[in-house]
Amino acid sequence: MKNIMSQANSSRLWHILLLLVLIVPSWVINIARVVNVDEPRWVIRGANYYYALTHGDFENTLYEYHPGVTNMWIVATAMHFYFPEYRGMGQGYFDPLKPKFEEFMRQNGKEAIDLVHNSRLIQAGVLAVLAVTGFLLLQLLVGENAAFLSIALATIAPFYLGHSRLLNLEGMLSLFVLLSFLGMQVYLNKERKLIYLLLSGAAFGLAQLSKSSSIVVLGLVGLTLFVGLFKKNEKTFSSTFWDAVRVFMIWFGTAALVYFALWPGMWVAPGKMLSGVYGNAFSYAFQGARLDVTEQLEPSSFSLITSFDGVAQFFQSWASSSTPVTWLGLIFAAFAFFSKNKERLPAPIKSTLVYLGLLGGLFIIMFGLAQGRDSQHYILSSYVAFDVMAGIGWWQAWAWMQNRWAGLNRAHATVTIFIILIVAQIGFGLPYAPYYFNYKSPFASLPATYGYGEGYAEAADYLAQKPNAQEIRAYVYNGMGTFSFFFPGETLVFKRIYLIEEDYTSIADEIRKSDYLVLYPIVRKKQPETEKVLTALQGATPEKTIFINGLEYILIYKTTDIPESVYEQIVR
Repeated sequence: MKNIMSQANSSRLWHILLLLVLIVPSWVINIARVVNVDEPRWVIRGANYYYALTHGDFENTLYEYHPGVTNMWIVATAMHFYFPEYRGMGQGYFDPLKPKFEEFMRQNGKEAIDLVHNSRLIQAGVLAVLAVTGFLLLQLLVGENAAFLSIALATIAPFYLGHSRLLNLEGMLSLFVLLSFLGMQVYLNKERKLIYLLLSGAAFGLAQLSKSSSIVVLGLVGLTLFVGLFKKNEKTFSSTFWDAVRVFMIWFGTAALVYFALWPGMWVAPGKMLSGVYGNAFSYAFQGARLDVTEQLEPSSFSLITSFDGVAQFFQSWASSSTPVTWLGLIFAAFAFFSKNKERLPAPIKSTLVYLGLLGGLFIIMFGLAQGRDSQHYILSSYVAFDVMAGIGWWQAWAWMQNRWAGLNRAHATVTIFIILIVAQIGFGLPYAPYYFNYKSPFASLPATYGYGEGYAEAADYLAQKPNAQEIRAYVYNGMGTFSFFFPGETLVFKRIYLIEEDYTSIADEIRKSDYLVLYPIVRKKQPETEKVLTALQGATPEKTIFINGLEYILIYKTTDIPESVYEQIVR
């Protein structure tokens, strides 16, 4: 018995080590080559969070309704090690929409991009722990090989990999969501050990601290407990019901405790924190804007997009940004699920597939019906859920082939198929490195996500090679952080609001004051207000054009080469 247990532990250890060797380099190699349009704000909020913590100003730790607390803990930790003096310099809090923060950093011999780099390394460590924990839970349900393949395929899938390398919220959120589900699934279907229930609740609390959209997990857990009421067992219905209530209270209480303990704002102003998070979240979902715009929640005006066009669009975008490895794995999972051979797919595996499908579908439905949110990264949890399903499907297909052809039962055959699948999953994303989230399937015309800040680092590198680059003034469309973190000179931010408000005179004046103009034409379809300026600039020849994956991303103009007729057309 001891030898069997020792072999099992050794096998799990090897799987864990292989998983880490596979995924950690993907998260750390060339990690600071892109800053997306959302990150600069979260970096500044993280710095403000650090300042608030070190000054005991806990009430000032709500900056966005997401609420992004887990993200801010990571940035604050990185700041503590990179620039601990920051807390004692009396600079106060910085506006996340203005470049004053990075100016302050440079004045003190520090670079915001180094803070980003260090924060991402810490995040990579957190993600590695979460991935290993996910493997340990999943292997109790589907077996070690299937769990290893599932977690590997999910974490190296191009769309997930691209976003998990950024300091956005969804990378950690999706793994917190997965762990919360898996912990409850193990507790209800394999081993009634309290640790699994507590782990599930804690993961839900961390998911809520990341982003309020993880409320989906609450419904899924409620459904699993409700279904459990009708399972055949020796208990009476009343006993089963009160056991489900007890389980839910422990689970939810653990989540609430984690939520309270890890957010200092909850210690001093819980009402402000909760109303800021959930009030704004519901306002955005049902009224299309946050409370400072709508001013209050008006239930009579609540509405959802009921045409299901949004749901269809999310599903279509998911298909265009997922690999054929995932598609085939899901098909194999479906065949295994509907197989008449009950021994082939035991109940815990079957229910795991069902709930993973529900989990992924619920995120798509929620964002597809809600107002005001249509970016594909909002459903990153769906990607992870479906990729895990695909891994289970591939393993079931391989097990079926092993039963038909005895020669496939050799260990090296299984290792070979694992290598082929993992290399294929990585291979689909590699041509898009380091912008893995730009991946599009072989049948898609455009990626589901583009114009997210990619390419600005190359533009900054190009201008940084100029003589006296530190003296150059560049006027850059939405360039705060995305460009300025990489550029040693002065970055003047060409704000989108100028276009929306049609303040073309200010735009022309800012161009004249600059040495270079950097535009981002990749977003012209998504942001039609850019069309007038881009059309006017057709009368000038860009000094440099940057293409990514065959798409025109960035135009760099030397302002002295821009003829007066262009300015006249802009302000006309």
